[in-house]
Amino acid sequence: MKKNVLIKGILVLVVIALLTIGFVGCIPTTGTVYISIANDNWWYNIYIGGVFQGQTNAAGNLTIYNVPIGNHYFQAYDTSWWNLYGSKWQYINYGSNTVTIWVY
Repeated sequence: MKKNVLIKGILVLVVIALLTIGFVGCIPTTGTVYISIANDNWWYNIYIGGVFQGQTNAAGNLTIYNVPIGNHYFQAYDTSWWNLYGSKWQYINYGSNTVTIWVY
């Protein structure tokens, strides 16, 4: 008898836990960042917090996935001999984020 009560209690807890996870869902912790160089069409190396993320296309655009939510420092370095540079602080939310960087 006590064994049945214990098993039923455990089953109730498991069902409650699964329903809680199902109704609440997971909280997103990353966002997608669309980098755009505002005033130039060229290839730029893009860094977030000093870590290389990739190179823009010739139009100055790059998409970066799974960027953690929070404030980030974006840097764009020209790949030519002009040595153009731009940087920007921006808060990244979950979902889509556009970061426009002006280079000089």
